[in-house]
Amino acid sequence: MYVPNTQFDTTGYLSRFASKGRIRLEGALLDEDALAVHHGLEQQTPWELHLVGGNGPEVINRRELATLPESDIQNRLTEAAERAQTGLSWLRLGYDLMGTQEGHALQPLADMIKSPAFARFCESLTGLSGLDLIALSAVCYRPGDFLTRHTDTAARLCFEWSFTQDWRSDWGGQMLFHSPSGDIEGGIMPRLNDLALFAGDQPRSVASVAPYAGGPRFSVTGRFA
Repeated sequence: MYVPNTQFDTTGYLSRFASKGRIRLEGALLDEDALAVHHGLEQQTPWELHLVGGNGPEVINRRELATLPESDIQNRLTEAAERAQTGLSWLRLGYDLMGTQEGHALQPLADMIKSPAFARFCESLTGLSGLDLIALSAVCYRPGDFLTRHTDTAARLCFEWSFTQDWRSDWGGQMLFHSPSGDIEGGIMPRLNDLALFAGDQPRSVASVAPYAGGPRFSVTGRFA
């Protein structure tokens, strides 16, 4: 099991979270552990296709994808894009880590995040208390993938731990935070080993990844009640 870097200015982060509802920590894991997580995401994760189709959220595993006609898959992608024009929609790869199998490449990170010590670590930086992890996933955004503007009022705290290497800002894929009027109040570019903590009720989106992006956008995301 990994151990998070706890050498952060707690007072400064508490103040920033209180005023903005979000903070970002650079280098939240040891460098070698972060590289191991990146490798696990890139090479050893059995990704599923996650999207919002005509009947709502769908998860399609590799076996199902191999048997679906190409026209069926394309129709679902089109439906996800059409729903994005008017409301909540997403298109990306995902893998649930709440019940990660023993020996999986991401098991050390998942075990750390699911531990009481990690919840206390997040509490020390945000001023929240009694956090309870309710969701944990690996996520991959490829060119054309997106997540439209949304909030998560069922979650007191959300996080995204970025494990993306050598990203350029013009490739898209930023976590964007929106004002009530629709302006962009801030954004976080995909990087390697950056941990963003933010209140669940913050309006946010993930910008569509450009078709010319040089690789996938990898992260591990979670929610606390």
